[in-house]
Parts: sequence; structure tokens; C-alpha cells
Amino acid sequence: MSAFHVIMNPAARSRRAGALKEAVEALDPRPVMHYTTAAGHATEIARELVQSGVKLVIAAGGDGTMNETLQGVCRANAERAEGEAPAAMGTLPLGTMNVFAAEMGLPGRDLRACWQRITSGERREVDLWMANDLYFVQLGGVGLDAEVIRQTTWEDKMRFGPLSYALSALRVLRQPETVLTVHIEGRPPIPSSLVLIGNGRRYGGPLPVFRQASNSDGLLDILVFHHVDCAEIGDLVRSAAHLGDGPPEGVQHFQLERFEVRCERDAAFELDGELAGVCPVRFAPASQRLIVAG
Repeated sequence: MSAFHVIMNPAARSRRAGALKEAVEALDPRPVMHYTTAAGHATEIARELVQSGVKLVIAAGGDGTMNETLQGVCRANAERAEGEAPAAMGTLPLGTMNVFAAEMGLPGRDLRACWQRITSGERREVDLWMANDLYFVQLGGVGLDAEVIRQTTWEDKMRFGPLSYALSALRVLRQPETVLTVHIEGRPPIPSSLVLIGNGRRYGGPLPVFRQASNSDGLLDILVFHHVDCAEIGDLVRSAAHLGDGPPEGVQHFQLERFEVRCERDAAFELDGELAGVCPVRFAPASQRLIVAG
């Protein structure tokens, strides 16, 4: 049987990090563990594993470990020789949100059941995207949501869990709005203060914010907010909870293959729940799709 290679951050600042590390190490079949030591290390490990011939790399952790591992797997896949089969990626969800694992239907609260799915040999292909030179597979955002991630501390996550992001959002909403413009070929620039991007239906939790999205249709679902306030966010949540039809007033919905977001001053963007850079940012399809284990 082929070895199952797992990338994990053993120093993740969590009260239960030690117990999780032991639980992952004890999984059956026993994983080959690769521990990160610094930011970006998971990308290096994943790239080297795929370059050495490993055909499945598993990220054990939250959004940060998943995002870094994705970069390494996809970069190595992009460099593979013609005719060589690409490596797959698995996600063992151990973090606060784990939206991609939820999108894939993995039993995130049952570590052993999740491991059985990942190691079963089942494979799926999903659309893969680029934001400038970075890969992402589930979601992105420009403006307010990236600022929320920036201002959500580890201490808040440990104390409040997913609610920590909502508390940060209330704080960010009191700050001056970010001025963005969305550029779509064949259309005039669209002014905005927040742009949400979905490759799947879920965003930031269990609610299907992108209700028409599919991660296999070759399109991104885009929500362009012209002005963001608490009422508009509430309308979006109600719509996601199937209590409303379509996006709220003042929000435009597009399904696009490519577009660009620019800003008057440096505005942050995030990918798969992790801060990724500042505008301008160009979204486009990657040259490959992602093979997902489980």
C-alpha cells in the first residue's frame, strides 16, 4: 500500500494542538508525518513531495495549512512532465472554519471517518483558479472580508470560535469603506466596497452564500457589494439561509471566468480564508484542475 503523507503544523497555537497531533499520528493506516516549522514551509514540503513522485498530499489543519499545501501541490503539478499524472490533495480539517472540507462533504467532526474517506482511493476533480500568481479552490474576497481576517486574532478564535469573525466584521464596518472597482471585459467599471468570490456554494461557514455556484462548471460566482452595512450583510445571510430570493438589493451577482479588482489605495484580498495580498488582483482559471481525495 502506498504511504499517506500528511503535512501538519505541530506548533499551531491551540490548547488542543498536542491532542490533535497525537490523534493524527495514531490514524490507521498510519500516516507519514511532515511537520512545518515556519510560514510557507507547507508549500515547500508539498512541492518536494510531489516532485519526488508522491501522488497524494494531505493537509491536516485549518485554512492556513490547506492554502499553503495547495500552492505546493499545484505548482509541482504545473511543472510535471507531459503525460505524467498529477498528484491529488486531501484535507483533514482541524481548524476553525474548514470551508473547503465542508464543501466536499467530509465528516469534519469525525477524524477517523474523514481519514477513511481520504485514504479510500476515491477521487474527484474540481475547478482550480488563480488570483494573480496564487492558486485557490473554494473562495476569495476583496475589501471588507479580507480586513476582517486581518483583524481577527488567534486569541479571539480560541475564545469565540467562528463567532470571532462576526465580531471583527462589526468592528471593521465602523471604519471607512474601501473603494474598489470591478473590471469585467465588455462592461464599464463597477464601483464596489466588497467583492466576494465563490467556487463552491459555501463561504465562511455552513450557509450557502453562493447558491448557484458549482465547483465543476468552469465559472466563478461573484457578489459585488456597492455599499456594505449591517443591514446588507443581514440580507445576505437571510438569502443564504433560503429566506430570500437572490442577492439583496445593492448587490450584483455575476458568473464569470475572469475579471479584475482594482482600488484607489492598497486593499487586501484573501483566498480560501487566508490573507493573500493587495490589489490590483486578477482572477482567472488555472491551467489545471485539482484532484481531491475523498
